[in-house]
Amino acid sequence: MMTRIAAALLLGALALSPGLSLAADDSSSLETAIQTAKTPAQHAALAQEYQAKAAEARAKAASHQRMGGKYRPNKNSAANHCENISKKYAGIADDYDALARGEEDAAKAK
Repeated sequence: MMTRIAAALLLGALALSPGLSLAADDSSSLETAIQTAKTPAQHAALAQEYQAKAAEARAKAASHQRMGGKYRPNKNSAANHCENISKKYAGIADDYDALARGEEDAAKAK
């Protein structure tokens, strides 16, 4: 139950974050999967989805970190922007990792 609440909160936060929202089709299918997950296989599938999303967020964090490095010699606002975005994506990745662990635990408990 707590995993589902956390997932719903994360989805809501992502939907409100410009540039960070999930695609409409992806969001609705994920919401359905969250609502209907009952078997270990369904929870394991959700864990894999969250792990993939964590990897995507880490890739975006690394990309922004590299971009920020290119701006860094000038110490301008673009460098700060890239650094801030990189940190946000890293945090999103951590959140997805936590959701994945919760789903893995749910898969083992069933």
